[in-house]
Amino acid sequence: MEFGTRLRELREKVGLTQAELAEGIAASSYISLLESGKRQPQAEMVAKFAERLGVDSETLSVDQDAQVVSLNLNSAKVALSSGDLGLARDYASQVIAASVFHDSSWLAASVILLQVKSREGNFEGVLDELEQLFRVNADTSPELMARIGNEIIRVCFRSGNLGMGVQRGEELLRDYASAWAETEVVELMCQLGNCHFHRGDTPRAMEVVRRALELAEKCRSPKAMVQSYWQSSVLAESQGNLTLALSQINNAIYWTKLAELHQVLPILNDNASKWMLDLPNPDLEKIHSLAEAAYLDLASQNNPTSAAYTCITLSEVELRQGKLESALMYVRKGLAELPAGVPGPRTSLMSQKAKVLFRMGKIEESKSQLENAALHMETMPPSKELAIHWRDIARVFVEVGLKDRAIYAFERGIAVSAASQAEQDVFVESSMQ
Repeated sequence: MEFGTRLRELREKVGLTQAELAEGIAASSYISLLESGKRQPQAEMVAKFAERLGVDSETLSVDQDAQVVSLNLNSAKVALSSGDLGLARDYASQVIAASVFHDSSWLAASVILLQVKSREGNFEGVLDELEQLFRVNADTSPELMARIGNEIIRVCFRSGNLGMGVQRGEELLRDYASAWAETEVVELMCQLGNCHFHRGDTPRAMEVVRRALELAEKCRSPKAMVQSYWQSSVLAESQGNLTLALSQINNAIYWTKLAELHQVLPILNDNASKWMLDLPNPDLEKIHSLAEAAYLDLASQNNPTSAAYTCITLSEVELRQGKLESALMYVRKGLAELPAGVPGPRTSLMSQKAKVLFRMGKIEESKSQLENAALHMETMPPSKELAIHWRDIARVFVEVGLKDRAIYAFERGIAVSAASQAEQDVFVESSMQ
């Protein structure tokens, strides 16, 4: 809607003639020229007309359709950040329907729709579509390019495509990050570090995350502080330094509360509760309370993958307290709610279920569950995370008395770790060429 059309509609709405609107401001003929689109007003004239019409200058000067698009886009972003995926999808779809193909609003809404899809655990075609958006919109704003680029790495990680996550992450850091906002660069480095870590290259992961933490300390963005402290805590835990890990995650929790990042807080609480289990003489009641609150928050946010990991923590707490039925209930809950195609937590849940069944005296069911978990793991690509899964399941095999299978699982863990490292070496060599 053009300015002249808006001016006429608002004038007629309040019942003013052109002469009455113009009185003391301009000639009535000037109003006629404005409403016919033959003139465009200066800012001070817009303010005077707006005051007489009883509206603010923005209402008069901004395209109402554009206002609706902007409002819907902001609503979609808020809904996504709060975990209301259905509402985010609805608002983003409205933006796309009302926007010009490939303008900035259309592009931002398209990214949100892909984010909704991936958060629902449906990764089919998402990565290809994001890459296409990144390629054909190279001249768009750095802010939007950063959002697309970071979502590419996030989808790579969540879908288990760690090699691609490392490759694209390093490319984005090298070729594009200099034009991005510092907060977006911190997010990129944290995600890249996460991909490196789960592929087995801990030294590179630590280097990238250290740089992210330095940049976060420099810009003091709460979001950047949360991301860098969080990733730093994960690396500290992987090195067996629980004291540092819990200290760093408490720093992340502090900044999360400060920034009111409600969607992130339960995941951090779950991580903290899981690591507290490894402390000497852990406070099981406190851990259970923390993990249960995390689970309820994640379930309300429609984040079943993270909620499934929380079910593992809750099951282990109940198992240590001898509450076997409750321990089994949490495992079944996690398996029932976990989306298809999410391999990591499914393997851990199946292994935990086998432990609980064995403690309940259901030996054959326990062994069958372990074999199913092992079969599931055989289909997963090599990664550091998979090697850890094999070692974990080997310990359960030992516990249930299947020593031959335990040896096999330990050997698979070693082989997977070596394969993951070989992939990493190939990537490093190709990057240096």
